[in-house]
Amino acid sequence: MFQEAFHQCVKNFGENPRHISLWDRLTYWRVVRPDWLYESPNDELETIFLNLAQLRRDGVVVWGHIIQANNLLFSPGGGDCPGEVVYSLDRTMPVDPEELGSVADAIGSLKHTKPSDPDLASIADYLTNEWMRVYGKPVPATISPNREYKISTVYVVRKHLPKPSQSLERPFLPILVLPEPPHVALVLPSRYWPQVLIDWWRGG
Repeated sequence: MFQEAFHQCVKNFGENPRHISLWDRLTYWRVVRPDWLYESPNDELETIFLNLAQLRRDGVVVWGHIIQANNLLFSPGGGDCPGEVVYSLDRTMPVDPEELGSVADAIGSLKHTKPSDPDLASIADYLTNEWMRVYGKPVPATISPNREYKISTVYVVRKHLPKPSQSLERPFLPILVLPEPPHVALVLPSRYWPQVLIDWWRGG
């Protein structure tokens, strides 16, 4: 189901470069900076907002798995929030959802730890901090020896998640990522998801 759903997401959204109508850019695709970001001018979450136009035009659709996210996102309500997602830009072979989930779990388990391996320690420090942002951070081969994965901060926009809850019902979902640095990411808006994926997301 997932491989067919993925191809349908790509088909629905279209290959890059793509054109989003002015109306959609001003409405459905409009992503508003959170108020607190104006009070934190050095927060690198700003990188996402600076690259939104390019992301819409040139981003590629890939499967992503949430590593961690603001707790507010797991319940219905208002407010868009950041999170962290792992994904692969290698689209030459299908992504195994279970493998991606295992990679996400291994990464998440590093939080609040002090690994001796410097690559793992770097990830542990960033996850523990919760205010650090990364874009395309490589997943060490000690976690994934057979496939290259990356980690990016993602901004989760409520209106882009399936109704009615518009919350993170599941951690596995299609995302949109810039294929070249900076690898900024957003959840692929559910307008482009096939119905079978929306039904699965809702628990059907």
